[in-house]
Amino acid sequence: MPVPWFLLSLALGRSPVVLSLERLVGPQDATHCSPGLSCHLWGSDILCLPGDIMPAPGPVLAPTHLQTELVLRCPKETDCDLCVRVAVHLAVHGHWEEPEDEEKFGGAADPGEEEPRNASLQAQVVLSFQAYPTARCVLLEVQVPAALVQFGQSVGSVVYDCFEAALGSEVRIWSYTQPRYEKELNLTQQLPALPWLNVSADGDNVHLVLNVSEEQHFGLSLYWNQVQGPPKPRWHKNLTGPQIITLNHTDLVPCLCIQVWPLEPDSVRTNICPFREDPRAHRNLWRAARLRLLTLQSWLLDAPCSLPAEAALCWRALGGDPCQPLVPPLSWENVTVDKVLEFPLLKGHPNLCVQVNSWKKLQLQECLWADSLGPLKDDVLLLETRDPQDNRSLCALEPSGCTSLPSKASTRAARLGEYLLQDLQSGQCLQLWDDDLGALWACPMDKSRALQPALDSYFHSPGTPAPGRGVGAGAGDGT
Repeated sequence: MPVPWFLLSLALGRSPVVLSLERLVGPQDATHCSPGLSCHLWGSDILCLPGDIMPAPGPVLAPTHLQTELVLRCPKETDCDLCVRVAVHLAVHGHWEEPEDEEKFGGAADPGEEEPRNASLQAQVVLSFQAYPTARCVLLEVQVPAALVQFGQSVGSVVYDCFEAALGSEVRIWSYTQPRYEKELNLTQQLPALPWLNVSADGDNVHLVLNVSEEQHFGLSLYWNQVQGPPKPRWHKNLTGPQIITLNHTDLVPCLCIQVWPLEPDSVRTNICPFREDPRAHRNLWRAARLRLLTLQSWLLDAPCSLPAEAALCWRALGGDPCQPLVPPLSWENVTVDKVLEFPLLKGHPNLCVQVNSWKKLQLQECLWADSLGPLKDDVLLLETRDPQDNRSLCALEPSGCTSLPSKASTRAARLGEYLLQDLQSGQCLQLWDDDLGALWACPMDKSRALQPALDSYFHSPGTPAPGRGVGAGAGDGT
């Protein structure tokens, strides 16, 4: 029989012994329900979208109470994980409205109206579960026979096996129906911590103190837990208690977890992730994150743990100006750690960089093509836009914004607008990106270094026409 949570720490004692918890054999999720009810578990997880509350069309099934207990899921005989079993208690809420004619005149209702009142009720019950780093939503279909459909009465419960979680973690559970007729139920539960494990800090070091008896032999592993894919092992040893394991604070990341098990037959492996809320661990995570260029177009974000992030290309001009995101015309893309991503580039360029944001804050920026294509170039990026009628316009990306070409502005690109357009027409610019709505061109500014002193002298001399006028045919025709 399962052990209540308040007894779990007593069952653990001061050493990682085998827990007397119910064992679930195999990795598959399952559901069962009270006698008289029928239930079914959808085969895959769903999106957690509660939606708005809707008026009930009549009697409906509604969750009234959440109940949890701890079990063991054992894919293998000697390899078990802690798991949270959730029971959702259901009741019938709402009632059939009396027909208007019967209410007014006291007459008998149409016999055809009676049939739905004697029908069974069906509901889709959603269970939403969060416990770092896991977030899941499952859908349970429940059907109640007509004989049990009574307003305001409990009809039984549906039980889900199970959500995996670690000792010491905080789990949050929500339940509601689809469609949603009432406010969702919620439950927050702190799983018991390991009384024989203590984490302490000493300057730059972090100590894992395992208060295990001298006679106890146990295995200890450190690993990076992954939301997708298998854990990444970091360190493993067979030890005899007690032990103090020292880690440098720079080794801490939110997904660094500890697995402990007694070196005995059929022992349970206990997992805990004590650094998931540690500010140092979150800072270290971004310090350890790296961008890797795989091919001209493909790259990936390499990091110990999963993290919420989005990425976009940016253009970094020679001279140390801030890297300017190319959004639009390109867009921000969601990033998954260790998953190959692609940008729709035709060519690489050393001034092209990748920015990675998390919660709208810049966390990482790297110019991936600079390693293979050399240092930053004195190039200007031209943005070509096209409308549905294939009318085209050009602007030059500068720190102040995108300067239309040709232009009357006094910026560097505007003064050299005619020469940039000539270079573009003569094929001296490199096309980096192209689609139906526009294109990106990298044009060399070598001419500007030779022409700039003369231009500056010309524009600052008495009687000089306004910038953009009189320097080459058509230089002041546009705006």
